[in-house]
Amino acid sequence: MTSDTIHKAVMTGEAMDALKPHPGGIYIDATLGGGTHTAELLERSGPEGRVMSLDVDPVALARARERSKEYGGRWKIVESNFRDIAKVAKENGFGQADGVLIDLGLSSDELVDPAKGLSFQVPGPLDMRLGPRANESGLTAAEIVNSWRQEEIEKILREFGEEKMARKIAEAIVRFRKTQRIVTTIDLSELISSTVPRYYDRGRIHPATRTFQALRIAVNDELGALQSALDGATSVLKYGGVLCVISFHSLEDRIAKNFIRANNELEALTKKPQAPSAQEIKENPRSRSAKLRAAKKVKDGEPKNTNKYVKLIRNIDDQTA
Repeated sequence: MTSDTIHKAVMTGEAMDALKPHPGGIYIDATLGGGTHTAELLERSGPEGRVMSLDVDPVALARARERSKEYGGRWKIVESNFRDIAKVAKENGFGQADGVLIDLGLSSDELVDPAKGLSFQVPGPLDMRLGPRANESGLTAAEIVNSWRQEEIEKILREFGEEKMARKIAEAIVRFRKTQRIVTTIDLSELISSTVPRYYDRGRIHPATRTFQALRIAVNDELGALQSALDGATSVLKYGGVLCVISFHSLEDRIAKNFIRANNELEALTKKPQAPSAQEIKENPRSRSAKLRAAKKVKDGEPKNTNKYVKLIRNIDDQTA
């Protein structure tokens, strides 16, 4: 089903162990991407189980629709931001789901698409919208770097990118745009590289990594969308159903952790976030920052196993809270 995608989904086995998809079950993949997780859910819930997949990327949706015939009416594909999962699920008869998967990883297909402008290594316009429904305002990264006040740019770099040199980079952006607009991904990437010290982060990541992350999060309102998605996912789960979240940076993981802890209807199945296996990291280095959390929906007031957590699979020694 995913033959023409270059994206490799992470922690698929761990996610399936958490969700435990079974024949006849009802599941929602809130972030379709390359379709690997959806394919697993379809196979494991067959022959009568149903799966609904959401995405805002027209390319991912078109690729999925080409392959949907082999699953008949079992697979529902919807162009929607995952923040609207509750509304979309109820409209399509998925209001009593056995499991919901939210994979917050950026698809490799999207990264190499120059039209999206998501990568500091691929020339393209400074857009960064993940799709037409990614935001309602039409905000782009170009608008932020070319028109927002320096203080505003610094704030999003610091808060969304956890960028230590947020002020220095924001100052450089504002200074540069006085003479010419910052138009492309390479324009911004080169500007950042020339602004930070040579030894910055000792070369572990590209100097523009955190800035691009921050701009993408701001453009797509990713953290606000995640909070809405977590609320919506919980509401459409049946009691005993499982919510599984795969995040890729501390901001996302913190939101998921705090949401699960604060929700009286959710019982954590993972005491700490689960990390990918050493073998997966070796085969797919992009998986190294992934963290998986899972929780089961229980009736409000139902006793929880607060001191007994379910261990999903491998013994991970280097997990962090």
